[in-house]
Order: sequence, then C-alpha cells, then structure tokens
Amino acid sequence: MLISFWGKGGVGKTTLSSALAVKLAERGYRVYLISTDFVPSLHDVLGVEFSDEPREVCNGVVAEQLTEEKIVQLWKERFGEEVYRVASSIFPVGREIIDYVAGAPGIVEEFTLYYVWDKFHRINADFMVWDTMATGGGIRMLRIEKEFYEHLGDAAKLYLKLKGVIDKVRTGGAEPLELIESWRRLASNILEFLKSEQHRAVIVSRPLPVDFSVTRRVYAELSDAGIPVKAVIVNMVGGTVTEDTVLDAFNREFHGKAPLLLVPSVSPPPCGCERLKSIIESEQVERLLRRLL
Repeated sequence: MLISFWGKGGVGKTTLSSALAVKLAERGYRVYLISTDFVPSLHDVLGVEFSDEPREVCNGVVAEQLTEEKIVQLWKERFGEEVYRVASSIFPVGREIIDYVAGAPGIVEEFTLYYVWDKFHRINADFMVWDTMATGGGIRMLRIEKEFYEHLGDAAKLYLKLKGVIDKVRTGGAEPLELIESWRRLASNILEFLKSEQHRAVIVSRPLPVDFSVTRRVYAELSDAGIPVKAVIVNMVGGTVTEDTVLDAFNREFHGKAPLLLVPSVSPPPCGCERLKSIIESEQVERLLRRLL
C-alpha cells in the first residue's frame, strides 16, 4: 500500500510521514519511505545523511530522498531516447532536444509521479510512505498528469495527420504513434493507481488561517482527480485560544468528508527514529493507522 502525505511547506509532512514509517516498522512491516520534497528535510528529521541511493535508516525502514537534479537525470535515462525518436521523426532536430524537453516546465512534476508509481511496483516492502512535494508542486503533479493523459490523445491525432508525409522512425524502432500510445497508457495507469484502494492520501496542515485555506484547496484538487482523502491532520497544535477558531473551521469544513486528527507541538522537533516515537505513541496516530489500514 502507498500512503501519501500532502500539504504546504513547513506543516510537518516529512516529520509525520517519517513517524508513520517508524510506527509501521515497529509493528513488523517492511517500509519504504520516499521524500520528493525538493526542499529536503528528511536528513534533518531522521538524523542521517543521504546520497543518490536509498539507505536503511531504522530497523525495517529504508528511505530515499529525491532531488530535482536526480529526477531530471532519471527522466533522461527513461524517456530521453523515446522523446528524441518521436521528435526527430517529425522535425529536423538533433539530440539536444532531450535536454530542451528535460528543462520544460512540468517535466519534473510529471516524472516524479511516474517514479513513485514505478518504485512502488518494484520494491520489496509492505508499505511505501510518500512525503510529497509542497502544495504548489504537489497540485501541479496531479494537474500535469491529468492533462498529459488528455493531451496525448490529441498528439496521436496530430501524428496521424502527419503520418502520410513521414516514414517510420529512422532509428528502426517502434513507430512514434506506438510510443505516444504507450505514454498515454502509462499516464492512465498512474492516475488509476492513485485512485485505487492501493493508495491512501493524507493532508497535513497547521491551526493557522492560511494553512486552512491551502488544505481546502488541496482537498478539492485531490477530490477532483478522484483521489479520496483518508484523513486531515492538523499538526503543531498548542492549545491557544486563537487556534480554537481555526480548529472550528476545520471541523465544519471536513465534517463528513475526512476524519480530523490533532497532533500537538513537540519541542524541540524530533530528530532520529527514537525521538520520532514521541509522536507515534499518541492516540491520534493510532487513530490514523486504524483509518489507513
């Protein structure tokens, strides 16, 4: 099962996703924790350094921190040649088209979804816990994947119109129309996976007015994509009078939509698997597990 954590930057997505990974591992599950937040903080939360390779960070937890640079390189390795094959069959372009497309807006977000989907189906783990990129990037991820799927249908139609004046791909590989169709199927598979019972989405927020507004937007975007939200976590609750008004708004907004879980502030912020247990031992995390499992 994939459990994803969504929300704006600074709300504690990385901390809570790491805490849940540790909790699941304590119950005997094998867990793969992946962070695609390109302002990385996984090393701070877990108290370890990361390289390009995944590493075991706790007993039963393997973690991976993706960077934007790594995503671009991985995209080139996976799709660069196919993009060149399609583009060069229609237009007189050289291999520089690969770098040009790799730098296009949305490529990083779109490939991140593919990478997580592909990794999920290859790893040997009971759970994959995903710390998504901050709100703007996370929402773009969903929109781009949906638009990518829809636009590929138009791309196929365009290619059919041009097909009469071009030959098979000069490299002798599959015809561009076949590659375009394979990309469309891939995008469809990823979206269907995110909507399936194999995926659980959780939104993380704080008891602040701006965070409440962002949470409403994230919930709407996920729902619009057909992805059910299993819980909304309000993190860093301190019990102040000012917070009560915001928490009332959360209760009204998500009543009947998704269970609302409150997690108190922890000072200093936990660092390392042992310190994360100060979060995972709470009744709220037990409620979250019951909701997710």
